This record gives sequence, C-alpha cells and structure tokens, in this order.
Amino acid sequence: MPESSLRAAFVAALHEEARVAFEDCFDLDERLGEMVAHAHDAMGQLSPSKDDYVAHVAHVLGPKGTPEALDQMRAGDLYLACACAQGDDRALLLFDAEFGRDIDLAIARSGNVNLSKDEFRQLLRNKLFVTRESKPPKIADYAGRGDLRSWVRVTALRMIVDIVRQRNAGKEIPVESDMLGAMPAETDDPELEYIQRVYKTEFKDALQKAFAALTPRERNLLRHQVIHGLNIDQVGAIYHVHRTTAFRWIEKARKALLRETRSALMSRLNVGSGDFMSIMRVVQGDLDVSVRRLLISDIEDEPSRSN
Repeated sequence: MPESSLRAAFVAALHEEARVAFEDCFDLDERLGEMVAHAHDAMGQLSPSKDDYVAHVAHVLGPKGTPEALDQMRAGDLYLACACAQGDDRALLLFDAEFGRDIDLAIARSGNVNLSKDEFRQLLRNKLFVTRESKPPKIADYAGRGDLRSWVRVTALRMIVDIVRQRNAGKEIPVESDMLGAMPAETDDPELEYIQRVYKTEFKDALQKAFAALTPRERNLLRHQVIHGLNIDQVGAIYHVHRTTAFRWIEKARKALLRETRSALMSRLNVGSGDFMSIMRVVQGDLDVSVRRLLISDIEDEPSRSN
C-alpha cells in the first residue's frame, strides 16, 4: 500500500482545525509509515488496515493536533486500542493478557465493591468494548498521550467509584476513600510497588513541571517551611508581615503546587480530577520525598514583594 494513501486517509480524518498544522509537514508520509511499522512491531498484525489505523490516529489527535504531538503518540498502544474498538478477537485476547492483572488488582484493592474479579472484568469489558447509542466503544477514547496501561488503570478505578456511588443511591462519596482504600502502606507489598511503578514517572514529571510553574516567592515559602522548618511567625518575620498573612501565603503556595501538579498529570494521562486524587493516593509515599528534593536549592530572588 503506497504511503500516499496513508496521508490521504490521515488528512481526511483530521479535525478541521488541525489540518492547518499539517499543511507544511512534507515528511508526513514518512512519519505515518514509521508509526505503522512501530505499531506492527509492537503488536503484530491486527485487523485494522493501515488506512484505518492512521485515520484513528488522526481522530484522537483532536483539534489541537500537530506533527510534534503525532511524534509523541504511542503507536503500539493506539494500534491495540483501535483493533479492540473494531472487535478484533486477537486484540481482545492481547488486551486481557497485557492488562488483566491491572484490572484484577484494582478490584482486589478497592475494599468496598462486592464483586468477583471475573464479574468486574466483564463489567469493564462491556464498558470498554461495547458500542452504545451509536457511539464508539470507550476504548476508542484512548488518545495515545500516556501509556495504555495507565489509561486502563484509571478507567478501572473510575468504574469502581461509579459502582459505589450507584449503590449508595447517588450519595457523594469522597474519591480518596473509594480508591484503593484497602491498600497497605508497607513498601514491601509487591502489588503496591507494581502500581507505584506505573505512575511514578508520570507523577514526578508532573510535580517538577508544577514546581517550575510556581512563582519564586511561592517556592521560597515552601522552602522555608519544608526544608528550613520555620513556623508561621518566623516566615512572617522574614517578610515583615503578620502571621495571618504568612499563613495565607503558604497555603496559597501549597494549593498552587497541588493545582499545577493536578493540571500537568491530568493532561499527561488524560484523566479527570477524581482519578488524579486516586493516583495521588497511590504515590503518596513518594510525595514528601519528591517535594523535598525539589526544594533543596538556594533561596531565589523575588522580583516583586507585592501581596
């Protein structure tokens, strides 16, 4: 199949707003050909044709798609998701073999859902692979920005929350208590370590990006409290402000770090705010250490002393 047909299939499926970004992408044929090759190397031959696959890639790129974003997409994971959305039996078997443990672990550690692993797997399969009301299966929503394993884990955890809330007649339940509530704190638990490895890199990258997005004053305030161990009165003395103002500043800095981390991680893994809190619960053992490592540096100059 000539690569020019890949370009035609890809461009035809692109969101109208994204087509402008690809107008001057003269090596698009080569990029798409490499992506197809990588997908086949990772998963073998599945049911989607090359044209179907690149059209699916174009669709999930969305209106803000760019050649740079295309290069960052996970070719193999997207190919598997595309094949599962088409109902490819081999792809569905590959999916179960690759992610079955993640799904079982989610239900086993939920602590508050009275379902067997088989029952939960079937419910999740229905959610992921069954077309409803003329809409594509849920698996077709996977956009290839984070790895498919993380996406499956988050989808499973979201489903657990939905089940619990339905059983409580729509009563709002704190997500933190729903997600992995029975998970032990000991670091020698191999299953816990497995989950932590799934999210550790994404979390640390998001935290680093969030830290860089803070103002110099916000970073300094966190250094004073976390690294230097100063109390509110001592921080207030440094800035010649009342302790109430110092407290307000520190709380604002903490919330900013959490907000920016949430934004970066939600964007990286394509998850919602509830799932972000679930991931935070999983990696909470790394949180204090990671923050301290970021804060161990000299006090920065603060260009502005405005409140």
